Amino acid sequence: MSKPIIPLVLIFLMSASLSSGAPAGLEDIVDDVVATHMSEKQIPGMSVAVVHQQRLVFAKGYGLASIELDVKANADTVYPISSVSRIFASVLAMRLVDASLLDLDKSIAEFLDGVPADKKAISVRHLLQHTHGLEDFYDSDAYLAETGRSMNDSSTQELVDWSLNRPPQSAPGDNWSYGVVGYVILGQIFENVGGSSYANLVQEHVFSTLDMSGSFGGSEVVVPGRRPLLYELIDDEVAGHVVDFPERVWPAGGLNMSVVEMAKLFIAISGDDFINQAAKQELWNNATLPSGEATNYGLGWMSYVTSQDRWVVGHEGGGASWVIYYPDLDLAVIALSNMSGARADILPYEIARAAFF
Repeated sequence: MSKPIIPLVLIFLMSASLSSGAPAGLEDIVDDVVATHMSEKQIPGMSVAVVHQQRLVFAKGYGLASIELDVKANADTVYPISSVSRIFASVLAMRLVDASLLDLDKSIAEFLDGVPADKKAISVRHLLQHTHGLEDFYDSDAYLAETGRSMNDSSTQELVDWSLNRPPQSAPGDNWSYGVVGYVILGQIFENVGGSSYANLVQEHVFSTLDMSGSFGGSEVVVPGRRPLLYELIDDEVAGHVVDFPERVWPAGGLNMSVVEMAKLFIAISGDDFINQAAKQELWNNATLPSGEATNYGLGWMSYVTSQDRWVVGHEGGGASWVIYYPDLDLAVIALSNMSGARADILPYEIARAAFF
């Protein structure tokens, strides 16, 4: 398999949106940082947006959205954002709290039937924090060995019941373990209290409010503006990579979005009308374990202080999507790419530091 030729000149031929309020040299900074990471990580296409003080100050695409069709990436290119979707699950949770439909500190048994007695101490907050202590069915050899079925051959209820009926890995709140099962259960709870599908609830409580056109769906769903696959490196060669998010895992991963659409969330979130200050503090306060260890994770958002003594929140998805927000600076950097597992994790931080610090 031969490597596709992606001339670096393409990186600088995409249309850009640069606000008059952008820092001097921002476009040059982003161009340089993106060129370095795209070359090092063999990323075919990427789009970047910067939001500062409630304004979209930069949005631009780089490289190719489709190698096969020679389609250039731009600011409106739609990408699967994988686990970055969790920040929208958490935002929906706070919107449902505000509507008096949900209480984060109530037992999941208040909203879900069939919860075993030894799991009734698990709260909605524990699910959002990944501190629920449940054994995860996702990518589990134990699930396959015990049931004889793969995850894809099982119903959502079978998967959830298996995790709920396994011996707890730890007491609720005692340990942090990133996974999928908590967000699948969250999706069921949201649907029970909201009376509609998860996708409809996000549309009603988030997308419609923010004039966003974000879409959910795995590779089987036709999403306008999105290619049905990403790319990955196999033996250092670029290959197609199918992004498969069945509906049951949409709260954990499955949202498709452009950087311009994502920017609308951060324009809204810096004010208090969409989510009030107290709710944002809940989302972004990282959970602390009984041992005193900070988890660097809040409610669906990572949250920590960087080596530059800057507080940052956000999320990463699939090694291909990076969203960071500095609340104290009201600054968001959004970088979405089409190379699964690229792990250009420091890219948005480099942009923020070079342009704003």
